[in-house]
Amino acid sequence: MFLAFEIAILIASIITFVLALILFVEVIGAFLPMRKKVVDDFKPGPIAVVIPAHNEATSIEATLHSVLGQLRSIDRVIVIADNCTDETAEIAETAGAQCLVRNDRKRLGKGYALQFALEHLKNQPSQSVVFVDADCVLSEGALLSLAATAEREDRPVQALYLMQAPPEASARLRIGEFAWAFLNHVRMSGLDRIFGVSRITGAGIALPWRIASTLNVGSGEIVEDLSMTLTLTEQRKAPRLLHDAIVTSEFPTSEDALTKQRARWEHGSQRLAMRRSIPCFGHGILTGNLRLIAIAFDLMIPPTINFLGLLLAVFTLSVMTMMAGAPAAFGFATASMVLFAISIVAGWFKIGKDVLPLSSLVGLLPFLVAKTRIYGGEGRRSSKQWTATRSGETDKNTKQ
Repeated sequence: MFLAFEIAILIASIITFVLALILFVEVIGAFLPMRKKVVDDFKPGPIAVVIPAHNEATSIEATLHSVLGQLRSIDRVIVIADNCTDETAEIAETAGAQCLVRNDRKRLGKGYALQFALEHLKNQPSQSVVFVDADCVLSEGALLSLAATAEREDRPVQALYLMQAPPEASARLRIGEFAWAFLNHVRMSGLDRIFGVSRITGAGIALPWRIASTLNVGSGEIVEDLSMTLTLTEQRKAPRLLHDAIVTSEFPTSEDALTKQRARWEHGSQRLAMRRSIPCFGHGILTGNLRLIAIAFDLMIPPTINFLGLLLAVFTLSVMTMMAGAPAAFGFATASMVLFAISIVAGWFKIGKDVLPLSSLVGLLPFLVAKTRIYGGEGRRSSKQWTATRSGETDKNTKQ
C-alpha cells in the first residue's frame, strides 16, 4: 500500500517539476533580446475596431476616446452593445462609434458578441480587425502598430495587456497587479522570444481579415481568448506579442467586482486547460507543431498562487516518502521549489520593482484570503457568465 503511495508522489513530483521547469524557461526567455523592430513605411489598410460591451456605461467613453483619436478616415469602430440594460449604446453612438445592439438572453457571452460583429463585417470587410475590451485604453500609436504588424506578418498580433492598480490601491491590489504582469508581460515575453507564440490575453488583439473571417467564436466560453489562442495555433496561425503596443485597464476597487473578474479568468482558464491542454499537446507532437506544444505546456501551469500551493503540498508529501527511504520524489519536489522561487524573483526584477515594492508584501495575506472568495460559491457562479467588469461598482439593476 505504501509503495503505491510512493509511486503516486513520485509521479506528482515529476509532473510539478516539469511545470516548474516550463515556468522557469518562460521567465528566463523574457530576458533574451527582443526581436528587431521592422522600420518601414508600411501602412495598414482599413481597420475595423470591435468593442464588445455588456453594461459598460461607466467605462466605454474613455475607451472610445483612446480609440477614436487613433482612427484614420478609412477606419471605423463598432461597439456591440450586448444584452445591455444601461446606457452603453447611447454613450457609444454619442461618442461617434457605430453601435450594433444585440439582445439574445439565451446566448450569453463575449464570444457571441464577437461573432455577431464578424458576421456584420462580412458584408463590408476591412483589411484587419482589432478586438478591444470596453474598459481598456490603448497607448498612443498602438492601433496602427498592431494592424500593420498583423498585416505584414499575416498572423494574429497581441498587444501587451496590463491591469493597473489605482494610485490609492491597497498592497493586496499591488500584488494582483504584479501577478497579472508576471503572466502577460514576463511569461508571454519569454514564450514569444523563444517559441514565437503568445496567448491572446483578452484585449488588444489584431487579426488580418483573412484569418478573422474564419473564426467561429460564438459560444458561451468564458475564456474565449484562450480558446482562440489554441484554435489559431493548431491552425499554424499562432499569435505573437507586440511589446510596443500597450493596452491598459484598471482593477475594479469593489470586492464584488474584483472577485468576479478573477473568478471568471481563473475558473475559466483551469476548466479550459483540463479540457484542451493535453489533446493540444498530443496534436502538437503528432504534427510537429512546436508552438502548439509550447502553448499547451504553458496552459498547464496553474495560476501562480495555486501553483505554489500545489508545490508545497507535493513537497510536504515527498518529505514523508524520503523519511521512508525513497528520496527521489523529494529531489524533484525540492528542485521544483527552487525553480519556482527563481522564476518569481527574476520576474520581480524584470517588471515588479516599481509595481510591487517590498513594503507591499504586507498585502500577501489579504491577497490569499481574497482567493477563498474566488473559489467559493460566489466565484464559481460568476465564472459561468459574462458580466460587466465593474458591475460591482454600478447599480445592481445593470447586472446580467
